[in-house]
Amino acid sequence: MLNYVKAELWKVSRRRSFWALAGILAVLAFLFFLLCAMSEATLAELAGDLPAFQFVGMLLAPLLVQTVDSHCTDTMKNELSFGLPRHLVYLGKLWAILAAGVGLAFALIGGALGFGWLFLAHGTEENLWTNGVILLFVILAALPLWCGMAGFCHMAAMLIPSAGAWVTGYYLLFFFGQPILVVIASLFFQGNMSAWPMEIIQIILMPYALLMAEYLSGSLTLEYQLWCWGVGMLWLWASTAAGLALFSRRDVR
Repeated sequence: MLNYVKAELWKVSRRRSFWALAGILAVLAFLFFLLCAMSEATLAELAGDLPAFQFVGMLLAPLLVQTVDSHCTDTMKNELSFGLPRHLVYLGKLWAILAAGVGLAFALIGGALGFGWLFLAHGTEENLWTNGVILLFVILAALPLWCGMAGFCHMAAMLIPSAGAWVTGYYLLFFFGQPILVVIASLFFQGNMSAWPMEIIQIILMPYALLMAEYLSGSLTLEYQLWCWGVGMLWLWASTAAGLALFSRRDVR
């Protein structure tokens, strides 16, 4: 498995699509740093603003998955004909996606903080430590949610031949379909969206909501962390189990 993951990561490192995505994100991160510098923000303030951008990982999940899975149909038949188990191919590519995504995220966040450390005033030590701890807490909470969405996208990429179809379906489902499902579910509770069963349904069906400001504000607790890990791992494990079951029956041509 480890050798397969290494091989997949090497392939990703040779693909222009991955470096194009990384380059665009690096430019955006640098522009964010420039805005902070022009507004004379401190490093503590920069660190305090970064948690608001963790939601971006949910938007970028399909693009990142495509950098790994976009050429899988070109090599998958050969891999399977050489006797590689289907579960190894599926899980190996999934691990490569997670490793590439986490590595890219930490490189971008670390780069922004590094530039801030070098070129911005640090602010008070108390604010720097407070905002730094909050940033680490939010990253730790966002990590399983990113992985869950990456797992779901990987399942779609391995089962649906058309990349345009599943990528479009992802954005339609998560930003239009899921809110509609939540509204339909609320009808069973007389439209009471604040009922505790509705809050659970909303968080599970719309995991990105956990990274929105209304949840982050005043919710940096152990309970919040457990919710993020529970929901994220639910999406990752459920999509992986479904993907493995369906991929084992897929006719690869």
